[in-house]
Amino acid sequence: MCKIVIFGNSCSGKTTLAAQLGEKLHIPIHHLDLWFREPKMRKISQIRQRKRYFKKKLERVLNTASWIVEGWGYLDTYDLRFSKADIIIFLDVVPQESKERFLIREQNKQMHIKITEKLVKQGFYKIDKFHEENRPIILDLFQQYEGESGKSLFPIARKYNLEQLLATLRNGKYG
Repeated sequence: MCKIVIFGNSCSGKTTLAAQLGEKLHIPIHHLDLWFREPKMRKISQIRQRKRYFKKKLERVLNTASWIVEGWGYLDTYDLRFSKADIIIFLDVVPQESKERFLIREQNKQMHIKITEKLVKQGFYKIDKFHEENRPIILDLFQQYEGESGKSLFPIARKYNLEQLLATLRNGKYG
């Protein structure tokens, strides 16, 4: 049984880390960003209904034996994820690094199409907003859950070594 939640800004490496851990530990991965693209979610026009649907779906996942959940989702579900997870990873990448990764990702996605100024502004706005609003909430939750029995907290501010992270997880009897 292993329940991992991964937080981080856009382009911080959440999806990559989740995929690596899922493959190595044989745990199902749930990418919260993809939930917003689902037809059922897109049909819900009122934000309260969308949040309710999202939270119910998240609770179903969090009540299963093993999982990796990565992505932003709604702020009011952060505490729920912290409370249900055994392992909490925060990829605390500085905004400038996220912005550089964003540009690389978009260039790779767009291939030979020019990235628009509007797309860059939207991406940078989202990165700055996470750093200003979401990051402090995550850091507060880290303080709140620090030392709690059954929780392993991993704030990662630089490029991580996957094998070292896996060894630490295995030593904690998670892998």
